[in-house]
Amino acid sequence: MSKKNRTQGREGSSRPGEVSWFDKLPAARRDLICIGALYVMLILVFNGIVFNNMIFSDSGDTAAAQAWFKAIGHIDQTEHVEPLWIPYIFSGMPVFGALIFPREVNYFHAYVVLPIAKILFFGVDMAWLIIPFLIIGASMYLLARQLKFTPIPSLLAAITFMLNPYAVGLPETGHGSKLIVLSYIPLLFLLTYNLLQRRDLLSVGLLGASVGTMLLNRHPQMAFYGLLVIGSYFVYEIILDLKSSPVTALKKAALFVLALAIGFAIYAYQYLPTQEYAQYSIRGGEAGAGGLSYEYATSWSFHPFELMNYLIPSFFGFATDMYWGWMPFTNSTLYIGIVPLFVGIMAVIHRRNRITWFLAILSAILFLLSFGKHFGLLYDIMFRYLPLFNKFRVPVMILHLIPFTFGILAAYGFTYVSELSQPGKEPEVMKLQKRMRNAITVLGALLLLGLIFNDAVYNFLSSFMFAKEGEVIQLRAQYGARAAQVIAYFKKARFDLFWHDYIKFAIIASATLGLIIAYLKRKVQLTTFGFGLIVILIVDLWILDGRYINPKPNTSLTEHFQADAAIQKLQAESDTSLFRVFPLGNLDEDNRMMYFLLHDAQGYSPAKLKIYQDMRDSCLNRGNRSVFGMLNIKYILTEGKSKDGSPQTVVQPNPGCLPRMWFVDTAVAARSKAEIFDLLNSAEWNPRTTAILEKELPSTFSRSGPDGVAMTKYGSREITLKTTTANTALLVLSEIYYPAGWKAFIDGTETEIYKTNYILRSVLVPAGSHVVEFRFDPPIYYLGFSITQGAWGLTAILVLAGLARQPMVRRRLGLKQKTGEAASTAPTSSS
Repeated sequence: MSKKNRTQGREGSSRPGEVSWFDKLPAARRDLICIGALYVMLILVFNGIVFNNMIFSDSGDTAAAQAWFKAIGHIDQTEHVEPLWIPYIFSGMPVFGALIFPREVNYFHAYVVLPIAKILFFGVDMAWLIIPFLIIGASMYLLARQLKFTPIPSLLAAITFMLNPYAVGLPETGHGSKLIVLSYIPLLFLLTYNLLQRRDLLSVGLLGASVGTMLLNRHPQMAFYGLLVIGSYFVYEIILDLKSSPVTALKKAALFVLALAIGFAIYAYQYLPTQEYAQYSIRGGEAGAGGLSYEYATSWSFHPFELMNYLIPSFFGFATDMYWGWMPFTNSTLYIGIVPLFVGIMAVIHRRNRITWFLAILSAILFLLSFGKHFGLLYDIMFRYLPLFNKFRVPVMILHLIPFTFGILAAYGFTYVSELSQPGKEPEVMKLQKRMRNAITVLGALLLLGLIFNDAVYNFLSSFMFAKEGEVIQLRAQYGARAAQVIAYFKKARFDLFWHDYIKFAIIASATLGLIIAYLKRKVQLTTFGFGLIVILIVDLWILDGRYINPKPNTSLTEHFQADAAIQKLQAESDTSLFRVFPLGNLDEDNRMMYFLLHDAQGYSPAKLKIYQDMRDSCLNRGNRSVFGMLNIKYILTEGKSKDGSPQTVVQPNPGCLPRMWFVDTAVAARSKAEIFDLLNSAEWNPRTTAILEKELPSTFSRSGPDGVAMTKYGSREITLKTTTANTALLVLSEIYYPAGWKAFIDGTETEIYKTNYILRSVLVPAGSHVVEFRFDPPIYYLGFSITQGAWGLTAILVLAGLARQPMVRRRLGLKQKTGEAASTAPTSSS
C-alpha cells in the first residue's frame, strides 16, 4: 500500500490550536476510553437483560432451539451416549441436521469468550448473546485504528456496526449463532489485513484460529459471507500487487491459503458430518444432486426499491403485518444510520483510495446479491456456479455486511471532512456548504408541508403505496364487505409509521448536515464535531434498536412450554409404549412435541431430510392414512378449547396405526420415484402386507406360520430386536432410512439395510431365532473430531512460534533479537 493511502486517516488534521483534553491523552488511554464507551453503551442498550437477568425471546427459533436442547439432554442423561440421532422430530434425523454437535471443540469461544462475557455482564444468562456486540464494536475499532484512523472516526465505525438494528434484532428472533458468526467478520478482516502486511507465522496462526472459530459457531451461510469478504479483499490485494511485486504477492497467497486450510481443518469436526448429511437433506437434494430450488432459495430477495429503507427504515412498513415490501415477511429493517450513510458516500466520492475502492465495490456486490430474483445479474451466476452458494436461502441476509463496509467508509468520510479545514480547500468547502444548506431546506420544506397537509399527503401516497402485492385481493376474500375498512386500517397504520420515521429522518439528517456546516465554518472544534456526529448516530440507532429489545422474564421460556392434560397423558403413555404423534396447526410450532419428548412425525428444521420432505408433500399432506399407519402415528393432535375457553389439545386416535416393526408378506421393486409414490398413494397398497423396495432382494422370502418379533432395547443410537421366523422373512422397521451411519447386524454379523416404502428400513432375516440390531455410529464424525484436534495443535504451534519471533516477547524472555527483525516488524506509519 502506498504511503499516501496508508496515512489517509492519521492524526494531525486538526486546525492549529484545536487540541482538546481528549487529544492530550496518550493513545493507549484514548483507545481504552473508546472501547470502554462501547461496553457502557451495550450495558445501557440491554439494561433490562443485564440488570434483571431477563431473556431476549421466549418463542420462535429461541423456543425451537430449547426443544432441541431438551431432547439432547434427555438422551445424554438416560442413555449415556453422545446424542447423534434424534428420534423426536420428523420420525428421526441426525443431530447434524440442526448443526448441533455433542463435543465442545470451539475452544477459544467456549473457554475465553464466554467466561469473559460472564464477567463483563455480571453472570446473566444472556451474556453469551451480548458479548458478540462487544466483539463487533471492539474489533471494528481496532481495525479502524490499524488502518491509521484516529480514535473518533474509529469509534464512529465501531458504533455503526455494533448498534445497527439488523444485528440488534437477531437475538429476539432466536438467531444467536448467526449473530456470533457475524461478530467475527471484522476480526477476520483485521487479521487478513495484518497477514497481508506482515506475512508472519503469528498472523497465519491467528487468522487460521479465527476462521475455525467463526465456522464452529454453526451458521454456515453467515460464515460463507465472512469468507467472501476476506477472500474478495485477498484477491483484490493480490491483483494490485502482481505487477509491482509478484514474489511478494505469491508469498501473501501462500500464507493466506495456509491460514484458510488451518481454519477449515479446525472446522472438520462439524464440516465433515454436515457435508455428508447435506446430500440427503433438502439443502442438497438426493444423493449427488444440487442444493435448494431457485424459487425456495430466493424467497427472501431484497427488492431494489427497498433501498429507501436506508433513509426511512419503515418506508415499506416495519415487521409482521405492517410490512408491505416484496419479501414474504420480515421482523427487521435494513438501516445503518444517517451519519455513516452520508459521510460514507462522501468517502466514495471524494476519498477514493485502495481501501475505499474495495469497500465501494464490495458494497455494490452485496446489494446485487441481495436482490436475488429481482435482479439476478450476479446472483444467478453465483447460484449456478459458485460451490455451496445454492445451499443458502434468504439473499437479503448478506446485507448484514453493509454496516461493516459503511462503518469503515464513514471513518474515511469523517477524515475527508476534517481535512477540508486545511488551506486551499475553500472553493470545495463553499460548494459543499451550499449543497448541504439546499438539502436542509428541502427536508424542512417537505416536513412543513407534510405537517400542514397531512391528510392530503396520506391520500396521495396511499393511492399507490402501503399495500403489498396481492394483499388487497387476499383481504377482500378474507373479510368480504369489511375488507375496505381493513385495507384502510393497514394503509393508515403504515403511513403513520412512514411519517413518524420521515420526521426522524428529517431531524437527524438536518442535524448531521448542520453540524458539518458548523465545523466547516469553524464554529466547532474537530473533537466536538466528531463526538457530535457520534451522539447523533447513537440517538438515531438507539431509537430504532428499542423496537427490537423486548426483554422477557427468565421463566417465560419454561412457561411457554406448558403441557395440558392431553399432553401429560400422552407423556405418561410414551413411558411404556412406542408411538408417534402427528400435530397440526400451531401445535407443531417451536418443535413443541419434541420438547415434551414425544416422538413427532412433524417438526421444524430448515434442513430436514429430503426423503421425508418428499413423503410429506406427496402423501402426508394429502391425508394418506396408509402412510400415517406405517409411520407408527398413533394419534393426530389438533387445537381445541376447553369449556372455559382456554386452549386445549384434542387427541384423535389413528385406528390404522402399525407397530414400530413388522414382517411383510411380499415385496415389490419400483423402478422410479414416481412409481414409488403411485404405489404409496394407491388404494390397494397395504403397508402391513407389502413392502416397496428400490432394488431386487438377493433371495426370496415367504411367511408361513407364526412369525414373532419383540423389541428388547430402543435407544436413539441402538435398537435391538428378537425375531423368530419359520422361513426367511423381510422385517420392516418404522425408522427413517439414513445410510450414512445406520448399520444392521444379525447375530453380530452385518447385513444390508434396504430402503423401504421410500423412507423406512428393512432387513432380510433368516429362518429361526435371531437377534437383530440397528446401530448409528457414523465413522466420519470421529474422523472430523481427530482432524480438528490436530488442527488446533498446529495452530497453537504457529501462534507460539510467531510470538517467540516478536521483538517485545524476545526482550521479555531475554533472547537476542534477530537481524533485520526490527525493520520487518515496525509499523509502516505512526498512529
